[in-house]
This record gives sequence, C-alpha cells and structure tokens, in this order.
Amino acid sequence: RVGDARDKGVVEGILSEGGFVGIVHAVGILFDPTSGLAYLNRLASGSGSRPDDDSTYDAITRQTAFNAIEAAESYAITNGNGALGSVKPPLPFVFLSAAEAGWTDAPGGNFVENNLTPGFMRRYLSAKRAVEDRLLLKGESSPLRPVIFRPSLIYSLDRPASLPPVAAFFAGNRILRLPFVDRPVTVQALSCAVVRSIGRDDVVGVQRYMDVDALSR
Repeated sequence: RVGDARDKGVVEGILSEGGFVGIVHAVGILFDPTSGLAYLNRLASGSGSRPDDDSTYDAITRQTAFNAIEAAESYAITNGNGALGSVKPPLPFVFLSAAEAGWTDAPGGNFVENNLTPGFMRRYLSAKRAVEDRLLLKGESSPLRPVIFRPSLIYSLDRPASLPPVAAFFAGNRILRLPFVDRPVTVQALSCAVVRSIGRDDVVGVQRYMDVDALSR
C-alpha cells in the first residue's frame, strides 16, 4: 500500500480491513531537514529514504505514532481486545524507539545528552520519548499491550559501510563498559524479536539489547 502515515485516516483505513493480531510502528528518520544532515538519510537508511521539508522528527516519529496508537486503541476496543469484560488480551503495539531514550536512567546519560549531544539529536530523542510516554499513559486500563524496543545501532553484515560505527559502539559497550552505550543489534535479530514479542503476552514495556538477544534465540 502507498500512503502517508501522517494522515490518521490512512492508518484507520488499513485497520478497518480487520484481522490484525498486532501493530508495529517502525517509522522514523535519523536526520530531519532542520539537522542540516538530511542528505545523509539515503546512506544511513536501509530504504534510502529522501525526506521532504516537512519530515521533522515530530511529524515522522511522534505524529505518525500517535496516529497509529489512537487508531489501534479504537480498533482494539471495537474488536474486544482489552475492553471491559472482554476475554481477549490487549492488542500488542510495538514501537521501535532508541537506546538513547533511556539516557535519563543511565549513569552519565544526562550529562552526555545535556552537554555533548547536538540539538537535532535531542529533538530526535524528545520525539521518541513522547511516543513512549503516550504508549504507557493508560497503564493496565489500555486496550493495548505496549512493547517498546530500544535498540542502539542496527546493522547487517551485508552492509559493510555500517560496520565502523557499529565497531565503535561495541567497543564502548563491551570494552569501555560505558553505561550509556548499548551494544548494537542486527536487523535480523531485532525483527525476529519484534515478531516473537507479538505472540508473547509476558513481553511488556521497554526491551533493550539483552531482551532482543533473548527473544531472537
């Protein structure tokens, strides 16, 4: 299908077809137009994306996710998932966030974000955190089961250009043991973990790289 996820009606139209057992939000952008580095997306993105001038972090991450969450909540309630008196479990909603969204809880993370992180990266994390907060807002009363994956760098061995920064993150995590640097994960392991999380009612909330390892084995 072709559509703009910034348009809530597009998402609602797809869900109206029915038969869904889970929803995954994997829409994102690494460099938005205001970063001055948008031209790098075609190299950093596995899809070779070329964002337009309106593709801000807020629009691409927060707005599209909020649209999907609201549409998913309506879909779940209409279909009995998580509604009062329903025997169906909440509908799984998987959001691909970022490891750095957890810097607020990591030793040294706040210092790195406030003093060493460029402004565009802070806007990137703000959008990710807004979605996480929205997903967790309703707690157990939500018709959705929120699953939030926080990968750091995502790589694949068939894309050697990505390996130098991946190696740096591995060194930061494994050798230097920096608490604010998470180990990279392969796209294969992450996608496997995402699919398996949909069928596991015990998988709820934030999932880090060690959780990706466990789910993808």
